[in-house]
Amino acid sequence: MEKLLWGPVGGVASLLLLWGMLALRDGPGHAAGFLGFLLAVAIGVAGFIRLLKEDEAPAALALMIMYSAWIVLFIASLGMQDQQILHDRGATSNATVTRTIVTSDPMGGVGPSVTAVDLRLDDGTVLHKVGTRGDRPALGDRLQVTADPRGTVETRLGPRPDPPGRAVAIAMLSVMGLCALLVLLLPGD
Repeated sequence: MEKLLWGPVGGVASLLLLWGMLALRDGPGHAAGFLGFLLAVAIGVAGFIRLLKEDEAPAALALMIMYSAWIVLFIASLGMQDQQILHDRGATSNATVTRTIVTSDPMGGVGPSVTAVDLRLDDGTVLHKVGTRGDRPALGDRLQVTADPRGTVETRLGPRPDPPGRAVAIAMLSVMGLCALLVLLLPGD
């Protein structure tokens, strides 16, 4: 019964926490999201220690792998969520570069490069310090820019992005499901 609690039930609870954290990220719930992350990690650590104390080393290892996959899924989801938000509700506008911000990192061996730009949209709105993400626009260039109307995600140069790929999420969910079953089914020492 205890293996059922730590494996499949703990895995489902962690996925629900992940869903809640991502939902809260779009609103004023950053602190709640962080606390949810800490709670899921605490559940994983507690289950791992409890299974080790019960001489269930194979199940404890499967649980550790399951929560490692959860952490990878959490990190990947944050990046995918930004792209999904811009895909779903991003507003694309044409803009002109009014200022380039050039920075360098001599200690890192990086010479001067354009890292951000100020833009004037066609409607007259001015956007300051939009990151270039490797692009190198020049003063006066005409660009497309995509902004989140709610301001949750940073404005990006370029058209609305395609929806994010789901391969990492599917792989990590598969690992989590397999490990949850292993926690339940592996015999003890």
